[in-house]
Amino acid sequence: MSKREIWELDSIFPGGSASTELQSFLQAIEADLATAVSLPLPPPLSAASHSEWTAAIQRLYDISSRQQEAGAFVGCLASQSVKDTAALQLMGRLDPSRATLGVLWTKLGAHMAAQADDEWQALLATAALAPVQFHLNEQRDEARQQMAPEMEALAGELATNGYHAWGRFYTIFSGNKEVDFEGQKLSLGQLQSKFMDDPDRATRERAFNQFEEAWGELAQTAALALNYQAGFRLTLYKYRGWESFLQEPLQNNRLTAETLDTMWNVIDQHAHKLTDYFAAKAKLFGTDQLSWFDVPAPVAGDGVARQFTYEEAAEFVVENIAKMNPEIADFCQLAVDKRWVEAENRVGKRAGAFCTSLPLSQQPRIFMTYNGSFNGMLTLAHELGHGYHGWVMNDLPIGARRYTMSIAETASTLNELVVKDAAIRAAVSNGEKLSILGTKLNDAASFMMNIRARFEFEKSFFTARAQRQLSADELSEMMLAAQKLTYKDSLARYEPLFWASKLHFYSTYSPFYNFPYTFGYLFSNGVYAHATAEGADFVGRYRALLRDTGSLTTEQLAHKHLGVDLTKPEFWETAVGRVLADVDEFVALAG
Repeated sequence: MSKREIWELDSIFPGGSASTELQSFLQAIEADLATAVSLPLPPPLSAASHSEWTAAIQRLYDISSRQQEAGAFVGCLASQSVKDTAALQLMGRLDPSRATLGVLWTKLGAHMAAQADDEWQALLATAALAPVQFHLNEQRDEARQQMAPEMEALAGELATNGYHAWGRFYTIFSGNKEVDFEGQKLSLGQLQSKFMDDPDRATRERAFNQFEEAWGELAQTAALALNYQAGFRLTLYKYRGWESFLQEPLQNNRLTAETLDTMWNVIDQHAHKLTDYFAAKAKLFGTDQLSWFDVPAPVAGDGVARQFTYEEAAEFVVENIAKMNPEIADFCQLAVDKRWVEAENRVGKRAGAFCTSLPLSQQPRIFMTYNGSFNGMLTLAHELGHGYHGWVMNDLPIGARRYTMSIAETASTLNELVVKDAAIRAAVSNGEKLSILGTKLNDAASFMMNIRARFEFEKSFFTARAQRQLSADELSEMMLAAQKLTYKDSLARYEPLFWASKLHFYSTYSPFYNFPYTFGYLFSNGVYAHATAEGADFVGRYRALLRDTGSLTTEQLAHKHLGVDLTKPEFWETAVGRVLADVDEFVALAG
């Protein structure tokens, strides 16, 4: 295994979880937080108090930057080895600091909300704060929708050992589970890759059966975690006076319910087209109907089912993205050369893939388990897209860098689209083209059916959880109903335990960690249409769009840079039509 497949972390804090530099860094954060807690709030706003207000705000931004740096680094340590108990302890150590910082922002936000509007606008007009006025206005508006500051502070502190602890608990008990699969010791993440990516259907089915069996053993524990996390959130919403459990995820994504409903409605009206793809794919697989483990599986073609080394995958990504946008390609090459990517396929890593930003180091780190498949190459392209998004924002103040999950998927999915289309252009036979089209349509099914099933499940779960706790069997029934609804009842087998096996349901920092993916997928198709139509002229506009993601609502961003109204069906109709255009060609090639 090449050393280039293992990320480099020592330039951030040498020594991993035993780093003395990291210890000193954490101690400084804790000391500065203690000082910040002891300081009084700024006096009432006036021209004379601008300097005190600016100092208070910049103090919290500074601590936020350092805490994000430490949190990202420790998260990398815990992900690369789930048995690194010191890293898990560091995660626990960071939680109180994160809670304290949250309390400070909550108190300052409430103080902001109490100031006169004209004085507030005058403060934001100053040179020091004008670049972050969007974020500060957001903080002020959110404060007006919350409980009293002392109640919010208490809730934040209690969440450390309650709400967020359940999320950590899930990561530990699921990450430590290993199974013996046909003579191999595999993590659940590796076993999942086996049933999703293996070209042999019998192998996929055996892996899927063992995966479901393993999660069946963990289901009761997972149900406890999910019920208690949801119970905490619903209680908090009740005391805030929030009527909808979607208020927080919509706020977090700077998105309106009208836009979200419009997107789902358009998808519901057209997703049945994918059942034509399923029928053709089932015929190729020699079965009457696809099962859950068939939907993401590759279609065997001439050469696409082959394995790609990590070096080959990186080269293909860089070379083809360069044809559309040289800036992105240069970043991708830099990330690979600097070893900002953890790609090694080994036991002991957590499942999944992510990209994290280190605001002080001004570098990303990308985590994945590269398995040599075409899908693995797409994951690499996807996460490098996330990295590029953060990279172009490095020179912005920390308060202008926070973009939402829904928009975060734009750059990553765009990279994927470029790589897929490049692979289709390079296809030397109908078999190879069929295989790549299958990969594209697998994504369509994932974003328009799988993720919608997650959304429908969570809606049903939170509605029921408001009344009582649910058993593991009830959760499985609820998940099965959601999958049958969104897959148009077209599969022979589903994954009832998906509610347990999917990490995203347990992400306490990102409630409803589902619809942003679909949004980003379709939104990126719209952006890609502009990129392909405008060529080099769009490179600068694309960079500007990404840089604005921390300073505009989602609807404002789309209107400013694409000239579209996301609350109307036209944009979504075009995006969905673009996605489904591949179905007929796949069916024709499949015979």
